[in-house]
Amino acid sequence: MRKLADERSFERGERYFAAGRVRRVTVNGSTVTATVDGTRTYRVRLDVTPKGLSGRCSCPYGADGVFCKHCVAASLAWLEQGGEVGEPRPKPLSDKRLRLFLRGCDQAWLIDQLMTAAKSDGLLRARLAAAAGQENAFDDGDIRDRLERAVYIPDFVDYAEAYGYFMHVGEALDEVERLVGAGFADAAITLAEHALELLESSAERVDDSDGGLSEAIARAEEIHLAACEAGSSDPVELAERLVTRAVSSEYEVFLDVLPEYEKVLGSAGLARYRELVEQAWRKLPPKKPNDYSARRFVITHLMENLGESSGGADGLIEVLARDVTSAYDVLRIAERLCTDGRDDEALTWLERGLSDFEADFRLRDLAAKIHVRAGRRDQAGDMLWANFTDRPNLETFRALRQATAGGFPPWRERALAFLADALPATGSWSPGRSALVEILLDDDEIEAAWQAAVDGGCSDGLWLRLARTRAASHPADAIPILLRAADRAIEVRNRDSYQAAARLLAEAKVLFARCDRDGDFSDHMAAVRDAHRTKWALRQELDWAQLP
Repeated sequence: MRKLADERSFERGERYFAAGRVRRVTVNGSTVTATVDGTRTYRVRLDVTPKGLSGRCSCPYGADGVFCKHCVAASLAWLEQGGEVGEPRPKPLSDKRLRLFLRGCDQAWLIDQLMTAAKSDGLLRARLAAAAGQENAFDDGDIRDRLERAVYIPDFVDYAEAYGYFMHVGEALDEVERLVGAGFADAAITLAEHALELLESSAERVDDSDGGLSEAIARAEEIHLAACEAGSSDPVELAERLVTRAVSSEYEVFLDVLPEYEKVLGSAGLARYRELVEQAWRKLPPKKPNDYSARRFVITHLMENLGESSGGADGLIEVLARDVTSAYDVLRIAERLCTDGRDDEALTWLERGLSDFEADFRLRDLAAKIHVRAGRRDQAGDMLWANFTDRPNLETFRALRQATAGGFPPWRERALAFLADALPATGSWSPGRSALVEILLDDDEIEAAWQAAVDGGCSDGLWLRLARTRAASHPADAIPILLRAADRAIEVRNRDSYQAAARLLAEAKVLFARCDRDGDFSDHMAAVRDAHRTKWALRQELDWAQLP
């Protein structure tokens, strides 16, 4: 273990083990598995071979092949239990050989074996009973109870517990999925819908920072579709449930069922689905600007899916055109037209959007692309110039350069003059002329960028870029910038910022040496260590960087 793990991982693994964070250590042949409670619950697998030990973990480091602290903790727990492994697992008998064996077995013995297995496997017993002609052979009570136990949250599941919580939810959904292949698809439909209800009802009591809820809902929806394809749901009733759940859901359940459910719904189900969605859409009040209600979004989205599935772009645009109250509404229509190669129609909509609503840079971007495709680069430049003056930065400058191509030089001179006039000169250490500096750097005009920063200021990050670029020819100019950046990093007061400060000071040390000022650097470091003598972590990072 000491050879596999670095020193820090080994120390942290020891602390995890001592704190009792390792659970469910299981030995299966030469494989050891365990769960370790860290920032979440992680799964560890250790493999013991004649060549030694190897470990895998579900944490990000373990996924990259690192023998992490969780692997260390699990290994220590296994060693505490004796460090024993079982015999290597035998190679499983092939299906072909097993079938040959069963064909030669006594019928009474086979019946006894099946009945014994059926006592502990309710699904197997239900399959046998259904094959014997029993109606409603499957009782979903056990799986329903398991779903409810897995999903129900009495209090709150925090971030550290969320991974384990959603793992148990996934195991319960596995049981539902098994029903589809076992011949009980209709039961799986009911249980998948019940699982979705449970997940929504518990959603606000679990930390979903890592998206576990969305994944669980998506999994339940996948099972539901597979069950519907294998089952015998009434298509009209299914359509009613799909629409009702979609409209009432706060988590976009069944929001995008088309075209996947079209075959399952058939003509009768699709007709009922359309009827209900259109009915809900007609009842929506006229849209007001900035109306982002969840109900309106869902109903409109369902209607858009219907429109596109039946009428393509024209069907979708017919729906979108009913409620055009913002530039974004226009953008969606224009984008869909462009997808179909209908640039002239898209441009007409974009012109309307720019006329009727507050200017939106996305409308100009798309209009510029259309003009470029048509060879109208000057008109593209007009559109993107407006974007640049509204949002003067490197991104809008590059867009202008790309669109105008060979005709860019006059636009460039105009843009630089605009920046020089529009951006305030507010002192060297203020953001001041950051946009101008960044653009000049992008054009490899280092001296001009430096002068713009000196005259009008720029952001700390740009000063650092400038310093590192200028250090090759003017090391004395770069020194104060690196020292200031190091001071700012120390002010953040954490281990990462101290490491950054040490790296910056090491860079400065090289520049001091090039200027024959080693003594000045030693004096500066003495002042730094004296001013921050209580910060032991900083001192440690400075020592590790071999700084005086």
